[in-house]
Amino acid sequence: MSSKTAKTFWDIPSNLKYDEPIDESSPFFVDTAIARGDFTFNGIYKSLFLDPKSMSFKSTPAERVYQLFLGHRGCGKSTELRRLSQKLHDPERFFVIFLDALTQLDINNVSYADILLALAASLLEALESADIVLSDDYIQPLINWFDERIETQARTKEYAADIKAGIKAKSGIPFVAELYLNMTSSLRTNSSYKEEVRKVLINSFSQFSAAFNILLAASNEAIIKANKGHALLFIIDGTDRLNQPDSRRFFIDEAYQLQQIESNFIYCAPIQLSHEEGQVNEMFKTFILPMVKLREKDSATDLSPAYQCLRELVYGRIDKTLFDVETTVDYLIRHSGGDPRHLIRLLDYAFLEAVGECLDIKAAKKAVHNLANDLRRILNTDDYDLLVRIDTSDDEINDDKVRRLLYNLALLEYNSYWRLSHPAIRTLKAYDNALQRAELASY
Repeated sequence: MSSKTAKTFWDIPSNLKYDEPIDESSPFFVDTAIARGDFTFNGIYKSLFLDPKSMSFKSTPAERVYQLFLGHRGCGKSTELRRLSQKLHDPERFFVIFLDALTQLDINNVSYADILLALAASLLEALESADIVLSDDYIQPLINWFDERIETQARTKEYAADIKAGIKAKSGIPFVAELYLNMTSSLRTNSSYKEEVRKVLINSFSQFSAAFNILLAASNEAIIKANKGHALLFIIDGTDRLNQPDSRRFFIDEAYQLQQIESNFIYCAPIQLSHEEGQVNEMFKTFILPMVKLREKDSATDLSPAYQCLRELVYGRIDKTLFDVETTVDYLIRHSGGDPRHLIRLLDYAFLEAVGECLDIKAAKKAVHNLANDLRRILNTDDYDLLVRIDTSDDEINDDKVRRLLYNLALLEYNSYWRLSHPAIRTLKAYDNALQRAELASY
C-alpha cells in the first residue's frame, strides 16, 4: 500500500487495499471515535484495572481477564486493537503480546490448539527480544510436553524431527522459542500433520496447559522485576474472520480450554457472537466496536462528525481534485453504511467504472450497484422480508438468520443497539418488492 495521497488518477488503486489493517502511525489513519456515537474504551481499561483518566493501575493488575472485542468485519477492529496494543504496552501498564492470526495461522482452518501453540511461541519470542531470562525450570515443562507427546508418538515422530532440524539455538528461551515458532509456522502450511498435532494437544491438554501456565507465572514475575510492565496481556487479532460455525465452536464450545491458560486476553471476534443468547457473556467480558453512525435511528438527518471523519478517510487516500464534487464522496459514504472497508471498496469500484480520469457521480452510482450485487448473492427472498421488518419496526429478532445477516454485513448494527439493512441493499428491486409486500400486509 502506498503511503501518499493519490494525486493522479492512476495512483488511486495502490491506496485502496481494503483488506490491510493500518495502525496509528499510518498516514491513512483517521480517528473515528467521535463518529461512532456513545462509545469509549473505558470499559476495557476498567476491566483491566486501569483508570481511564490516568491510565494507571488503581488496584493490583488483573491476572486473569478474558475479553472479546466484537464488531463487524471492516468496521476498524484491527486498527483499534493495534492502537490499544501500543497504548497498553508500557512499563507502567502491561507487557503486551500481539498475535495476528491472519498472518501467523491458517484462519480458514484454525482451532484452539493452533492458537495456544502460537501464543506460547509469541510469548517466548517476545521474552527473548526483551532480553528477559528465565530459569530452565520454567521452560523445561514445555520442552517435556513436546518430547513426550510429539517427538515420541509414531504418527508425529517424523514431523518432530523436521521441526527440530532447523533450530540453531541449543538451550534456554531461544531454543524453546524457535521450537514453538517452527511448530506454529508448519501448522499454517503443513496440512498433513496439522490434525495429528491437534489431536496430541487435545489429548494431553492438561499437561500442555500446566506447562504453559508455569511459563506464564514465571514470565510475569520476570517482567515486573525487569520493569517491563506490571502484567502480561495477550491481544489476538484476526479471529473475527472465523466463519460462523467455527467462531461459535472456538468462542463457545472451546472457551473452557482457552480459559485454562492463566493470563489476560483480548480476542477479536465477529459481531454475531453478541447475539448468542448470553452464552458468550458467561465466558467473556464483551465490548462492541460499533459501526460509524451516519444518522440517528429516528432521524433522516446526516450526522456531521461521521461524514467529516469518512471524508477525511477518503481524501487521505485520494486527492479532492480527482472527484467531480464533494457530494459524490458523500454519496459513497452514505451507501457504505458507515463501514470503512466498504467505503474503500466503493472507491475501488468507482475507479474501475470511471470514464476518463475523474471519480464522478456516474461512476459512484455504478460502484454502489456493484456492491449491491455482491450483497445480493448472499441473500434469498426471505432475507429481504426480514430486513424490511427490521428496518420498519421495533421488533428485536436475534435468531440464526439475523446472526447470518450480521456476519455477511447485509445487516449493520450501531451503538445505540439499533440495526439497519445495508444501504446498498436498499437500492435493489428485491428490497422494494419486500417493502411493498410488508405494506400490503399491514392493510
